[in-house]
Amino acid sequence: MFQGLKGITYKVPDIEKAKNWYGKVFDTKPIIDTSFVVVFLIGDSSFGLSPNTSTTIKVDDSVIAYWEVDDIDSEYKRLLQLGATVHTEIKTVFNRKMATVIDPSGNILGIRTTVVDANKQSVEQQPSQTAMGVATARAVGAIDEREEIRGHDYLAQIFLPEDRKASLKEPAMMKEMMTTLMPGFYEYITARTAYFDHIVEQALRENFSQIVFLGAGYDSRPYRFKDLIKDTRIFELDIHTTQQYKMKLLLQKNILIPRQVTFVGINFNTETLEDVLFKAGYHKGQKNLFIWEGVTYFLLPKAVDDTLNFIKSTSSVGSTVCFDYVAFWSEMLNAYGVKRSVESMRTNIPGEPGRFSIERGKIESFLSDRGYKIIDHLTAEDMERKFLTLRDGSLAGQVVGFFCLAHAAVSG
Repeated sequence: MFQGLKGITYKVPDIEKAKNWYGKVFDTKPIIDTSFVVVFLIGDSSFGLSPNTSTTIKVDDSVIAYWEVDDIDSEYKRLLQLGATVHTEIKTVFNRKMATVIDPSGNILGIRTTVVDANKQSVEQQPSQTAMGVATARAVGAIDEREEIRGHDYLAQIFLPEDRKASLKEPAMMKEMMTTLMPGFYEYITARTAYFDHIVEQALRENFSQIVFLGAGYDSRPYRFKDLIKDTRIFELDIHTTQQYKMKLLLQKNILIPRQVTFVGINFNTETLEDVLFKAGYHKGQKNLFIWEGVTYFLLPKAVDDTLNFIKSTSSVGSTVCFDYVAFWSEMLNAYGVKRSVESMRTNIPGEPGRFSIERGKIESFLSDRGYKIIDHLTAEDMERKFLTLRDGSLAGQVVGFFCLAHAAVSG
């Protein structure tokens, strides 16, 4: 059933001029301000502006009103049954599903639903939304016009839904949207992907006995680096929902899954590595690499400690773990992109809350207390210098200020 009018969008020939005018009308600043969309929050409704790319404004699409509905799929079907015709199909844009139809009088009627149920958005209920966000950033990075920072994950785009694949035709728009929602996120994923690529590639060249991807998400390294795999056993661990979706897409796209790869389903907060890895063929006492990318900050502290203890107790000296983490300090929210990123995660992905962090400057003692020796450590500034520096010496952007990368070895 219809609940009420929640949002309206005006197409305008000059979005900057319209933004300034409506800013005065509403006496407020927009909550989203980009070159392709401007959004004001008025009460509990949104008022949007988007550029009109046509040389003439048609009356029928100059204004689109969106009505909030309980079930967009059934309402969309019902409207068509009542005589409306399709204007746009149902599509998902971040945490919203929306569609428009043309009523019998020729007017455009928009309907939408906002996905905010934390339980339904949890990784136990559906594939990880953060993993999809990372895949999106990697896909955009693979076509970045700046060769110095262009990513190598050419397979990332196969995991994207059709609407996001279509958006790859406008990478500048995608980067601007990511920057608006989470400043420094795109740059962080660009740097992190390059760093982990190097670690995995090096381990494969050295023919490590086993590589374990903890929370693999849509990691494509076992497929991009398949020609480097010799005797190394590879284990991909992740929540069942995300893993099943990934396997389905790999098969659909005819991506060769190397015989050395084993998929292992796990819920890191309720199951242990002992519960699942040994059953999958993992062997103790060998030289291993554990890739722990984009996971630690979603885990409970005990799950982090249990994981590090498992790695140390089942791996030979010289085995390594590579992971990223959130560093905290008293002025953390003042660092670049942090406050906006925290707010965006809470609003758009409530089912994947942050749970773990390490005090800034304490990473070496944190690892030493758990039986590890640090090999390499990068702060946000380090990542910018190493992975985001252009040929002219300028930076391509900034990394979200609280993210760090660490590579550590099991001590003797």
